[in-house]
Amino acid sequence: MDGRTLTPRRPEARLALVVLAAGVALLAGLIWLAGENALRALVALVQGGFLTPSGLADTVVRAIPLCLIGLGVACAFRAGVFNIGGDGQLLIGACAAVAVVPLLAGLPAPLALAGLMLAGMAGGAAWGLVAGVLKARFGANEIIATIMLNYIAVQVLSWLVRGPLQEPAGVFPRSARLPGELRLPVLIDGTRISAGLVVALVAVGVVWILLARSRWGYGVTLTGQNAEAARYGGVRPGWVAISVLAAGGALAGLAGTVEVAGLHGRLQEGFATGFGITAIAVALLARLNPLWVPVTAMGFAGLYVGSGTVARATAVPFPLVNVIEAVVILGFLALGVLRRRPALE
Repeated sequence: MDGRTLTPRRPEARLALVVLAAGVALLAGLIWLAGENALRALVALVQGGFLTPSGLADTVVRAIPLCLIGLGVACAFRAGVFNIGGDGQLLIGACAAVAVVPLLAGLPAPLALAGLMLAGMAGGAAWGLVAGVLKARFGANEIIATIMLNYIAVQVLSWLVRGPLQEPAGVFPRSARLPGELRLPVLIDGTRISAGLVVALVAVGVVWILLARSRWGYGVTLTGQNAEAARYGGVRPGWVAISVLAAGGALAGLAGTVEVAGLHGRLQEGFATGFGITAIAVALLARLNPLWVPVTAMGFAGLYVGSGTVARATAVPFPLVNVIEAVVILGFLALGVLRRRPALE
């Protein structure tokens, strides 16, 4: 050894370490104040999310929509477009899918399921298209537009399950149950893992091919790297923005359809909350690479499932679960920053 030490050279690397250390210290302090051991809480987190059959199954279930929305976010971010509207696009996609159920009655199950998925994708794509047109045509900020569309989507869902799509009895704010031919089959008996897993994996392959092997993917990547160079090369950044927001909406709408057809069996309020924001972290930690999105989606899904175990098995109150999630995210981000620097100085 020559006495050199592992020291971050760049200011951002030092800042990453400081933020991570502060987060870990805050988490340990809060867990200690709750009268619990931090190591015990960490063990419960990992075991609950990944090391038990039921926990792992629940992790896969939650990872499916995260993967689908994360793919759409990755497409948008690669083009330099910030799609924060995954939650709203998911809700509108699910609403569109349930709305066409009467039209699919009588069709063979494979055709009916395909129609349901396409309707969900069309609904989500239309919701994303609104933000895309606002950005390309009127110069609106897509971050603000997609966030506001999220709020509108929540109200649309609330109106539909109390009005046009409410169950025939009219008692509860939810739709009628989907008929059996429109439910995604369960892949593993004794779990809630549906064929939505297959849908998500196929989507990963399709998005990767489009981004890596198609002219559209080339335009998306070039626009994100240098919009002026893209324009000079014949790519229209406005149309790219519209297309990636529509594509992200379609994938989020597909996620909503999978949640309804594969898990809940009906449309109802609060059936899928928080996926959109988490999917942004999923896409960023995957470095916008579609092939890594399923991996990071599993990580965040396991974190969510394991956090529930922590709240049940230890004295850690549930609000601290959010702090645990935040510190883990900071850890991943800090590692990403540190990998991009020389290790020794």
